[in-house]
Amino acid sequence: MGTIKSALEIAMENSKDIEANKELLEFNRLRDEGKKLASKVLDDPAFDLKTALKAYDASQGKLIREGLMQSLLANLVLPVDDFGAKDTKRLGDALAAAVSDPKKVGMIFSQLDGFFKEYLGERKRLVEAIEKQYGPKLRKKEEELSRQMGRPVKINPAQDPEFQSMVRQYLSQLDVKYGDVLDGAKEEIRTIFAKSTV
Repeated sequence: MGTIKSALEIAMENSKDIEANKELLEFNRLRDEGKKLASKVLDDPAFDLKTALKAYDASQGKLIREGLMQSLLANLVLPVDDFGAKDTKRLGDALAAAVSDPKKVGMIFSQLDGFFKEYLGERKRLVEAIEKQYGPKLRKKEEELSRQMGRPVKINPAQDPEFQSMVRQYLSQLDVKYGDVLDGAKEEIRTIFAKSTV
């Protein structure tokens, strides 16, 4: 009859061949460090990213810049207002600090600045056109509610589910169109990063 083993002994036997991959752990730690730097860049406009990156040796720096780039590109999205568009400059400056050809990244972000302004203008025009198109239907709803309530009723289009559904549908189509161009710019930045020797 064999000896009875404790759960700990069984677990130890089963895990003896499993050894933590120190290289993978270090790889992930450095990429996470880059993501933390991205967070600092976005939170603090005075944060000096170039100085922070110089603190790492070349082998660490590549992985840290990779995590930084991934995080910053994830934050590069179509703006919903002028405030969102202003964050683009900080993202561009941070990405430029992570590559060996900052002028190319600067040119891309210069183009993105104009692109985002165009997008915001198009978005505003689209909402105005929908409001104009939906106006007669909204007035009809107001008249009907006014008759039911016995007093004048004013409906805010922003609170009308049908209007909001229409706006969301058209804006999502616009976002797809502009999102494709933004994805192309992100891919260009990734290519510049891949060729970087910093």
